[in-house]
This record gives sequence, C-alpha cells and structure tokens, in this order.
Amino acid sequence: MRGRDSARYREGMQQALRTFGRILAEHWPALMAWYLGGEVVHRLTIEVAGIVGGYTTLGGLLILPIAVAARLVSYVAMYLTVRPSLPHAATDERISYREFARTVFVSILPFFAFYEAWGMLDADRSAFLKIAIYVGVAQSGYGEEEIGDRAGLISVGVLPVTVLLVALAVRVVLARFEDRLSAPLRVLATYAEVLWTFMLVTLVGQWWRGVSEWLSQRTGANWLRDVGDWFAAQLPPVAGLWEGGSWFIGIVIAVLIVPAAWLAVVGVIYGTTFDVQSGLGRWSDTALRGTARSLARTLVVRLESLWAAAAVIWRGGPVTFGTTALAYALWMLVDHAGTRGVLQLIGGHDTDFWKAYLPVILVAVAAVVEPLRVALMATAYDAVIGRPEAGLDAGSGLDEETGDGAILAVDVEEEGPLGVVGHEEHRDDVVGL
Repeated sequence: MRGRDSARYREGMQQALRTFGRILAEHWPALMAWYLGGEVVHRLTIEVAGIVGGYTTLGGLLILPIAVAARLVSYVAMYLTVRPSLPHAATDERISYREFARTVFVSILPFFAFYEAWGMLDADRSAFLKIAIYVGVAQSGYGEEEIGDRAGLISVGVLPVTVLLVALAVRVVLARFEDRLSAPLRVLATYAEVLWTFMLVTLVGQWWRGVSEWLSQRTGANWLRDVGDWFAAQLPPVAGLWEGGSWFIGIVIAVLIVPAAWLAVVGVIYGTTFDVQSGLGRWSDTALRGTARSLARTLVVRLESLWAAAAVIWRGGPVTFGTTALAYALWMLVDHAGTRGVLQLIGGHDTDFWKAYLPVILVAVAAVVEPLRVALMATAYDAVIGRPEAGLDAGSGLDEETGDGAILAVDVEEEGPLGVVGHEEHRDDVVGL
C-alpha cells in the first residue's frame, strides 16, 4: 500500500510539473499583458480618485473601488487564460463576454475580503489619501479650517455607511428586475456590487483596528506587556525563545494562510462545486418565496461557491497542500530575490530617481513573477480537482441558478467570445477584447 501511494504521489508530482511548465510555455506573454493592463488601470484610477477626493471625499469614495476592481478583472482574466492548459479543470467552451462578466461578479466578495486581509486595500487607501490631501490642502489655501469635505478622509461615520447602504439598495433592486435590465444597468449593478463590498470591508477593517487598539490599552494588555518585559530583563533565554517562537508563528501563518486564501479565490473563479447540493440551497428554494427567496438565494449562492472553494484546501489532503505551501514559499523567495537583485543591479541613485522610477521597476519585476504565482496556484487547484476522493468539480465559474434567476447576470454581450483564452489547435492566446 505504501509503495502504491508513493508511486501515485510521484505520478501526481510529475503531472503537476508538466502542467506548470505547459502554462508558462503557452500563456506567459498573455499573463504578463493582463497583469500590466490591470496595474495600469489600477494606478491611473487611484490617481483620478485622489484628485477628485481632493475636492470632495464622496467623489473619491465613488471612484476608488474601481481601482481594486481593475486588479480583480486582471486576475480573473489571468486564471481563465490558463484554464485550457489544466488537465482536470479545463473546459471545451471559449469564454464569452457574458460568462467573463459573471465570473468577475461572483469573485468580487472573496477577492475584496482577501485584498483587505492581504493589506493591499490599506496601501490603495494610503496612496489615495496622499494625493487627496495634497490636492485638498492646496485648493483650500493651505488652511486646515478651510478643507471641509476634502482630502479624501475616510472614517467610520455617516458618509461611508450611507454610501454602503445606497449601493446595496441599488444592487438589490437591480437584481430583482434582472431579466428586464439593459446593458448599462447591468454594468451599474456590477459597480454597485463593487462599491458596497468595498465600503463593507473598509468599515469592518477600520472597526477591527479600533477594537484592537482599544484592547491594547486595557489593563490586562498592559499587565501582559509588563510580564513580557520582566522576562526579557530577568530571563533573557526565555525571552529569546518567546521572540523566536513569535517570529516562527508569523512565518508559518504567512506561508500557510496566503496560499490557502489564493486557492479559495481560484476556486471561486473556476466555479468549484460539491457533488451534491447543500441543505442550505434546498431550504432557500423551498421555504422562501418572492423577494425574500431572491435575496436569500443571492446570499446562498455566494456562500456555497465560497464554501466549495474553501473545500479545495482540506479536500486536497495534507500532502497536496503542504507541497503547495512549500512551492509558494519558494515563489516568495524568488520574488524577493528578484526584486533585490534588480535594485542592486541598478545601483544607488538620489531620492528623485527612486520616486520617479521605483514604482515602474517594481511593476516590471511583478510582471515577470506574477505569471509564476498564477501558474503555481492554478496547478495546485487542478491537482486537487483531479483527486476523485476530493468530491469536487470544476464548474463553469458561473452561478448555477434555479427558479426565477435571482443572481444578476451582468450580461455585457450575448454574442461573440471574449479574447481571454485561446482554444485553438496550438492554444494561442488572444489578448484583448
């Protein structure tokens, strides 16, 4: 039995390596193009949001989520691009505009949540805030009392909560009349989904930081810090072990949680499904009617898709996930080493040079290494789907709707394929719409 398992593992590793190599050989240029396109739109949108936010915070808040959506679209396109090269997750049909838009739509919530946990949403807000403050202060004559509703300041208050509720209301109303919506209204519905999700993760993140700060100022937290200081002063070896253990736990979390989150996102993009319908889905279909059923089904489909995507992590087994985590750690090493090597190759320059060219250099390095990450996570996902005992299927990436069709279709174009993936004889990629 042990020999058979060992042979099966070697065969699986060989197939994974072949899949990884095939993805890079056939799709690397397309992956680079999609990544660079997403980054260009992302950075330009932050600039526009910052300038508008310098005049009115509300205007900046309405534009900033589009920057995150640009990255979402680029990553969805990248993973759909490589799908024809996956032995177990590939589909025979090309991706149409309608299917691509639906895939983006169902990926909004998990991607934004991961984006916030990843710390990238804070980076976007900081960049937006820096531009907005500069513009707002300049427009107010450099007087703090004249700034008013400027400078893009985002806090837990009436304005962001109002934006969230209005966007959610628009989303619910448009979903209710999905079958009668024109193409512009479908685009508006997607924007409303992006906007309310952005505001939700922003407010939750700020609330959690406030709670953490409040807890850190409590008596118990101060007592624990005093105990730690006493150990550091009286028992240096114990303090060293504590610090080393904390560092090790942080590294383990980074190595395990991040690839697990990426696997979940990939599962949502590819539309992972269980082999049986969940009890929650059956209950929503039979127990509810009308608007309540539509709203419940909307939520249920999101939860089912995210739950099935998360199942990729444990149903792949410890060996598959452990190998994925090790490969991801190696990718992180390549990423850091590549960035450091390029910076050392460029050499020392003055501050103005780095302000002007450092972002371009980092994006250029990322354009090379990001296809490696996409190939790695797509290969890991395919390895899990290929295990019969996993009980998972790679769906179409779409909402499998029943009944009255509660989920918004976001139908941009009925006819014509989207140039995301080439499924011709040589699998040539067609980049662009």
